[in-house]
Amino acid sequence: MALFENLRSLFSPNMAYVYGGGMDLGVRVADMDAAQLYRTQPNLRAAVTFLADNAAQVPLKVHERAGDNDRPRVTDSAAALLLKHPNPDMTPFEFRRWMYSDLLLYERFLMIVVPNATTPSGWEMRPVPNSWIHEYKGSSPFAPESVVICTGKSTAVEVPAGKFVLWHGYDPNDPMRQCSRIGALKETLHEQVESNRFRRQMWHKGGRFNAYLTRPATVEKWSNEAFARFNETWKASWAGSDAGEGGGMPILEDGMEIKTVQFNSRDAQWYESVKLAREDVAAVYHFNPALLWPGSGQTYASAKDNARALYNDCLAPTLMFATDRLNHTLLPMVGEPEADYIVYDITVKTQGTLEERIGALQTACGGPFMSREEVRALIDLPREPDGELIVPMNVLVGGLASSHDTDPTQERYNAAPVAHVDEHGDVYSMKSSNPPRKARGEPMQDEADAITEVYRKFFKRQAASVLPKIGSAKADMQSWWDAERWDAELADDLYGVVKRISDERGREVAAQLWGADAEYDPKRTEAYIRKMCERRAEMVNAATYAELEATDDYDEDSDALRSTPAGVFENAEENRSTSAGAAFAAAAVGWTILEAGRQNQRRGENVFKTWVVTSGNPRASHAYMNGETVPYGQPFSNGAQWPGDIDNLDVEEVANCRCQLEIEIRD
Repeated sequence: MALFENLRSLFSPNMAYVYGGGMDLGVRVADMDAAQLYRTQPNLRAAVTFLADNAAQVPLKVHERAGDNDRPRVTDSAAALLLKHPNPDMTPFEFRRWMYSDLLLYERFLMIVVPNATTPSGWEMRPVPNSWIHEYKGSSPFAPESVVICTGKSTAVEVPAGKFVLWHGYDPNDPMRQCSRIGALKETLHEQVESNRFRRQMWHKGGRFNAYLTRPATVEKWSNEAFARFNETWKASWAGSDAGEGGGMPILEDGMEIKTVQFNSRDAQWYESVKLAREDVAAVYHFNPALLWPGSGQTYASAKDNARALYNDCLAPTLMFATDRLNHTLLPMVGEPEADYIVYDITVKTQGTLEERIGALQTACGGPFMSREEVRALIDLPREPDGELIVPMNVLVGGLASSHDTDPTQERYNAAPVAHVDEHGDVYSMKSSNPPRKARGEPMQDEADAITEVYRKFFKRQAASVLPKIGSAKADMQSWWDAERWDAELADDLYGVVKRISDERGREVAAQLWGADAEYDPKRTEAYIRKMCERRAEMVNAATYAELEATDDYDEDSDALRSTPAGVFENAEENRSTSAGAAFAAAAVGWTILEAGRQNQRRGENVFKTWVVTSGNPRASHAYMNGETVPYGQPFSNGAQWPGDIDNLDVEEVANCRCQLEIEIRD
């Protein structure tokens, strides 16, 4: 109890503190401790607060290890309540921010854990400033048996093991000490301090003028009266905030000249030194400097990837460092059951958008997973009594993930008979005693990759040509964009790859449906494959040009995060290439099996085609058509002969469409 009261005195709100102000110019960086550097060095402070604040946003949760695949969350145990209410004065975020700030700045964090009957958990934990840690005591070289704490304004308190939790980083010479990252940064910070000191001295001691007048020595000398009159006139007309002719053009006499004197930060390379210092600080803390100090080359796509990397690569070790020690020391201290453990929930920061999460979860669970009541709560609407889970009648256990999806491995012909109407109005059934011969236009991964690589190389070549020209001539399209050239080049690039894919798949499908003696003549496909490639090239280049035109507010000197011409091509090479390659591969293979039917269909043969949706998030018009079957020679209800039919569909219906065509032959 005496220890408890002594610890209470350390955190008494009646203690008076005098907080330090700015940096003393007489103090050398080598003599400054981590706290002084944190207070005075903007780059260091920006990095530490940025990382600590982001780490503090990740909640710490308690779970029970009930089984290998059963980890229920615990919310009412001592540890769970302590993490939610660390002490009577601090919120969970404030406590976590302090913990991560100390770990990042000092690589040491100490907290005192004492009983408190007034808190929900029966405990409280308090962070201890590093400057209060006076000494370690004990005979073990690996862990202190007690810690002496002293504020400098109170009596020292010795806290025994079992009453504190201590984190410390790595030191190559001492297992009980830490080696702060600040030491590695002192040379860089010293340069910044000297640079700031020099600039301050220049503002304090430097001349306060930016221009002066010269008058040739060969002209007639002024009298004192003439000089005074000119000086008074010049000041009244051209100098000061009340200058009557300010903004105008002075007329000089007698060969006078105006000489400017300006401070040139570029020649002094101050910006370059600041940028280098930022990169050094970011390197020590293992994060991309573009996260905190974005440059003009930053794009939305790269910013999004950097933000995910912040939690997955940069902060994950620090979060693990914190939770491992809590599990090792804090949980036994407060009497937590052995099966319980603390984990940081990084998913709250790395999860995708609501649309991405819903699509992924729906696919994972195989059907609708939220009731109307839960959805209303998600968008802050009041509860209604009718909250049952609605499941479409065509979604069964073990069936599709949603009514808009199609399982490529599912045998649709094992289901109940489906009636369709042929071109004569006669009703026929897709169910018969003999299974149909069928083939699906499903592109292989290597086929999609081959087309993707064509797009990627094309975008890279296009960027190298367009970006140097776009600059100030952006308003004049003809000066930087040659649509005819790009359409022709991309069509040529695509033709060779698509023709090879079509030839191979055409022969394969023909043999699969009509036997080894089936014919497939590649020469009959050349003209249309060329046309198909030309239409795709026009569509892709039109989209690129539209994105470039949308960057009218681009400013090369701006640090704002916005779409730039370079960003358009970066996104095209990294993302659009993949989606466009997969879509064109699906369309090309779909047309190929249709062409195989044209070349091999025999008189009286019952051939049908089906529209198959394979995407987990299809456009509504395609989802509606999923499973639609028509006779081989008829168009689908949207007018297309096959998915990706750019001759009969708008560009919006073709772009990124990965729907597939299935051919069936009924005996």
